Amino acid sequence: MTLLSRPGDRRAFAALSALVLATRLPGFAFGLLNIDECDFTILARAIASGARLYVDVADIKPPLAYLAFLPSGLAYAIWPMRLAGVLLVLATALLARAAARAWTGDDRAGWCAAFAAVLAGMVELPSVSAELVMNLPAAAALLLFVRARREGRPGLDLAAGLCVGAASLVKHQAAVLDLGLGLALLWEARDPRARRGALRGFGLLALGSALPWLATSAWFAAQGRFAPFYDWVFARNFLYVSRLAGDAALPRFAASFAECVLGATGLLWALAALETRRALAPDPIRRGLALTLLLTWLPVSAGGRFYEHYFLQFAPPLAILAAPGLAAITRAWGGLGRFRRAGLAALLALPVLGTTGYAVARGLLRDYPGQEPRANALAAWLRENTAPTDRLFVWGHFSPIYYLSQRLPGTRYLTCSVHEGNFDPGHLPDGFDAAAHRSERDVRATLEDLEANRPALFVDTGPADIHHWSRVPLAAFPDLRDYLLAHYAPVATPGGAVVYRRLPERGPEAQEKSARTTSTEAANPARSASSAAGSAWR
Repeated sequence: MTLLSRPGDRRAFAALSALVLATRLPGFAFGLLNIDECDFTILARAIASGARLYVDVADIKPPLAYLAFLPSGLAYAIWPMRLAGVLLVLATALLARAAARAWTGDDRAGWCAAFAAVLAGMVELPSVSAELVMNLPAAAALLLFVRARREGRPGLDLAAGLCVGAASLVKHQAAVLDLGLGLALLWEARDPRARRGALRGFGLLALGSALPWLATSAWFAAQGRFAPFYDWVFARNFLYVSRLAGDAALPRFAASFAECVLGATGLLWALAALETRRALAPDPIRRGLALTLLLTWLPVSAGGRFYEHYFLQFAPPLAILAAPGLAAITRAWGGLGRFRRAGLAALLALPVLGTTGYAVARGLLRDYPGQEPRANALAAWLRENTAPTDRLFVWGHFSPIYYLSQRLPGTRYLTCSVHEGNFDPGHLPDGFDAAAHRSERDVRATLEDLEANRPALFVDTGPADIHHWSRVPLAAFPDLRDYLLAHYAPVATPGGAVVYRRLPERGPEAQEKSARTTSTEAANPARSASSAAGSAWR
């Protein structure tokens, strides 16, 4: 039976499509909604322009996170990924529907899983995150795992593993699917009658998961780039998740749990919990879904940051597990009391209305990164006073400056948080000692890039406190500051940030004299830039 073979299916699909489109419309209206989607767009743009990933441009995500954003990278605009976001959410929901239907044999439960997958996304604004991309192959992996158990076809376990591998090439956290589904298969292998098939399924799942990573590693090795690939994708990620900084992780967890679990998806979690209680029953599918859902708390909690978009990782297993209970509610709807119906309707509708309403209100209040007034003033100055081919080095953590100015980074570093321990500047306390967490190797690499690429402009966002960067002053990085003073001169202070123009290349004696002259301005670069603004180049 095809997806839209019955009138009821066509109506359900139309309603599902309308829900997805309505909840994602604010993203089309207000441009950039968060910094991450801007990071991916700029890195994709750099890759499309010929930059080598993890060498010329670098960040700690696996490669598919950036390649997925090539539509926006090619256009240097976010709207192509807004369209892709609608398709990603809709396709993930339909895969959840197919998985729930294959598991339960109940078409109603299938459609409930589809709607639940959309509702599970109400934990976050309608941006396009790596989790949103990751959830598509993750949902496909769950569908293939279910079908492998129902149909007894070993090839489906291999295909499920390939989907897990693809999902983890977007975000490492998707590897938790291997853990949850693998443990369910090992549990099943305790039964002598099922042992052979379960162990075979476990091996094929593991093999399928490894193959995409082996192929990717081999490609980077063939390009002579395995060492930077390993450094950024593995070594730095282990360091990233091992560090807690700024305010305590517990308050962040409490706030995110209240918002994303109790508030936005409380009913789905309650229904999934009822199914999880039955996970010890002889059903490897329910056990695999339950283990995957519970173990997803591990990657969500790693590092103690608890961003809202982390909770999107729960969506596929949460939607499928909640589907039977949601289907039971819809069947019993007519017999429920008026107050009970009103309560259930509120639990389903209020998160949608609240998240979408908040997304609209925040846009109207001009509170999104793409609307940041200081960054927009800075970007306007850069567009007016630089050529499209000019490159920038931005001392800060706010990639929308590149996006809004339509200029590319002049070093491998899109943001500079890695220079101070890779902490979120918004999580840092007042008085944070950036020098104590200084990454000397990243400072050296930055100096190498600045000397090799010689970007036209150096922008210090600290004086403007864009995205709390005043907590990471350039003075805490003396080698970088000295290079700036020797090779750049302040020319303007748009939006409160200090813009430095690279000096013409001169002999060593002239450069030494320039460094001595400019060092007297280091205590107050903004004032020096203001005096130079009248002669700023155009």
